[in-house]
Amino acid sequence: MNPYQQWQQGGAAPSIFGALPSLPATNPPSAMPNSVTFTFNNFKTTILNSTIVGPQNRTVYRVVTESAAPACTIFKDNESRNVAMVQWQPHATVEIRGAAAKQRVRDWLRLSSDQSRRVMEVQGVKYAWAPMEGFICLYKVQTAAPKVLARIARIPTAVMLDITQEAMQAGMLEPCLVATVMLCAGHNID
Repeated sequence: MNPYQQWQQGGAAPSIFGALPSLPATNPPSAMPNSVTFTFNNFKTTILNSTIVGPQNRTVYRVVTESAAPACTIFKDNESRNVAMVQWQPHATVEIRGAAAKQRVRDWLRLSSDQSRRVMEVQGVKYAWAPMEGFICLYKVQTAAPKVLARIARIPTAVMLDITQEAMQAGMLEPCLVATVMLCAGHNID
C-alpha cells in the first residue's frame, strides 16, 4: 500500500494516510530555512515527464518516460547524463548513480509496519518520509530530535522539493528527487 498514491496530478481527494491537497496558487509554500527549492514542472498529466528547475530558475534535471518505452523512467542531469532509472515492470526497480544499487522500489522506499511513513536507506543511513502539516517530510531515523531535511509540496501546476544544505552535503539530492517522483507518480510501488 502506498499512503501517498492518491496524491497525484489531477487533484484526487486526499487520503486518510496524509496525501497532500494542492495549495492555492496565490499561496505557495515558503521555503525552509537554509534550503534550496527544486520545482518539478512542465508536465501535463504525470510527473514522469517533467523538468526540474533549481536555483536561478535553471533547469537542472529532466525526468523522461518515453512513450515507446513507458516501462522505464530516466532521470537526466543538465548535461543529459543518466543519474537514475526506474524500471516499472515486471516489479518496479530503482537505481541511483552513486547512491543506491539496483533494487526493488518497495525495498528502497519501504512502508513502515504501522503504514505511517516510508523508510529509505542512502549510503548506510536510514531516512523516513512522512506526512506532516500538509507536506511529505524527510527526516533521519533514529535521532533523538528528528528535524526536517527535505519536504515535498504540491501546488496546482507543479511539485516542489525543498532540501536543506545539510541533506545536500550528505548526498541526498538525487535520492530525494527520485523519491519525490516515486511518491507523486501515482504508481503502485509496493
